[in-house]
Amino acid sequence: MKIVVIGAGRVGARVLLQLKKNPSIEPILVDPRDEPYAIQRGIAPAIHYKVELSSIELGMIIAKELPELVLVTTSPEDLGKESVSGLDIYVESLGRELESVLRVPVIGVSRSYL
Repeated sequence: MKIVVIGAGRVGARVLLQLKKNPSIEPILVDPRDEPYAIQRGIAPAIHYKVELSSIELGMIIAKELPELVLVTTSPEDLGKESVSGLDIYVESLGRELESVLRVPVIGVSRSYL
């Protein structure tokens, strides 16, 4: 089962640790940074797609990979946008846009869930 995980910072790393418990899950990592937290800590070997997090870029990745689920992490660090003001609005907007255009379940994962 393919699951796209958007963001590989601290929240994304905790998500990946949980997904690793099931060997039938194949996480596909998307992050705009070269070495996010999950890579630095050895939780994931590499980022599959290093792209800016926009609905267009993400839509193309999802169309190519055809995952069964998309998980969007929502901490500023996970999205590589620590210094962006209004990040909550950006994340909510990105998640809603993905939900509306994709034919795959999209779930936002925040620090409050972990």
